[in-house]
Amino acid sequence: MNPPFLTLPRRPSLPLEAASFLREQIVRGNWPRMLPGEMELARELQVGRNTIRAALAVLEKEGLVRTASGRRREVVGKVKNLRAKGKKIAVILLPEPWHRLPTFSLQWVEALRLRMQMIGWHLQLVVEPTAFGCAPTRALESLLSQHPSAVWLLYRSTVAMQRWFQKQQVMTVVAGSCYAGITLPQVDTDFRAGCRHAAARLLGLGHRSLAVLAPAVSFPGDDENLLGFREGAEGASVQVLPVKDTKSSVIQALQSILRSRARPTALFTFEARHAATALTFLAKHRVAVPEQMALVSRNDEEFLTHLVPEPSRYERRPDAFAKKFAHLVTTLSSGIPLGRTKHLIVPSFIRGESLGRAPVP
Repeated sequence: MNPPFLTLPRRPSLPLEAASFLREQIVRGNWPRMLPGEMELARELQVGRNTIRAALAVLEKEGLVRTASGRRREVVGKVKNLRAKGKKIAVILLPEPWHRLPTFSLQWVEALRLRMQMIGWHLQLVVEPTAFGCAPTRALESLLSQHPSAVWLLYRSTVAMQRWFQKQQVMTVVAGSCYAGITLPQVDTDFRAGCRHAAARLLGLGHRSLAVLAPAVSFPGDDENLLGFREGAEGASVQVLPVKDTKSSVIQALQSILRSRARPTALFTFEARHAATALTFLAKHRVAVPEQMALVSRNDEEFLTHLVPEPSRYERRPDAFAKKFAHLVTTLSSGIPLGRTKHLIVPSFIRGESLGRAPVP
């Protein structure tokens, strides 16, 4: 029988996402005896009451809560004794609440939780924005004192965080790429290969003037992505436009593209939401995609399947990420030093409908 994480849907259902959040709050002891009422939980999670009921049903099946007639749901004793039972803990450190994470991140985190649960581990999500500041020492020391034997997973981590964990010699795995001089084990997408492939496809379709919408605030690996794109472009004109993560910033970049004397015939975006903005902006200005301008997105989101034309893009498998993370976590906990172990997972190309030949001058 295949493990559960292999049968996850393309996008985790809202009740499962809500159940994951509620489960985490219970384990952290935020509700030591009774859960809040359904209406209060629905307001806190900003979901419907039916979603909350479905999520609570999941927790009841797991034996974490039980319903008493005429009363709110009660937290059962075995949750409070989780650490006493010797369960191993892995902690994912997040800069913002779980429900704000991108779809792919939600998918691989849930896949990892299920896989770790199967081998006797508990995966805990900890949201601590102060740990992502310029001086995170105090926040990280406090967190480490609460979980002294945990393996830590760093998501969208800063250079200060990575340096602190490396200096403390804490068992740590980086979700993403390490900064220069950091030798922590990591799991990341080989977007450099994907970007190289995207540029080569565009070049093969006759495009010689390319534009790239790249994040103004980049994470480790983004520079390598651009390098991979330039490698695939093989000397074609590549215009890189840094954009902030706002619609107005993307629109300003697109306006400059349309005003350009040598207007690019192909556009490559890092973020899926930027691809959506570009597609609708170009349609508003009567620039046909892909007839007048091809469009490719580095990232994939489920909502892209609903756009017309459907953008060409690169897809990642959450179960592949979960498998690599689980392997590194269990290896570290067994005392085996990993050093700078780097697992890169190659994304799959989705052809879509926005990739076409360069227009004839």
